[in-house]
Amino acid sequence: MGLIRKVASIIMLGGVSSHARREPPRKAERARAKAERAREKAAHAQAMRAEADVKVAEEQAAALARALHEDEAHRQADLREVAENEAEAVPEWPPDP
Repeated sequence: MGLIRKVASIIMLGGVSSHARREPPRKAERARAKAERAREKAAHAQAMRAEADVKVAEEQAAALARALHEDEAHRQADLREVAENEAEAVPEWPPDP
């Protein structure tokens, strides 16, 4: 008869009592502390990533600026060379007697 009452009690209450499923308080505190450390570690990693992204962007901008400066210097040299070649190709007018 005791077994029937136990089964009926489990069916009526919707399963095993809830206090058996709860974690001990110290275990829950450790889990919260561990989760907080994980969040802090993730935030630190995110900050480090952001700093690295900024550094890469600055280096890329500097490299681009150097390349543009070099390109401009080459362009100016090419223009001077073309101007000199054209000046040599044009005969003097009026010709010297």
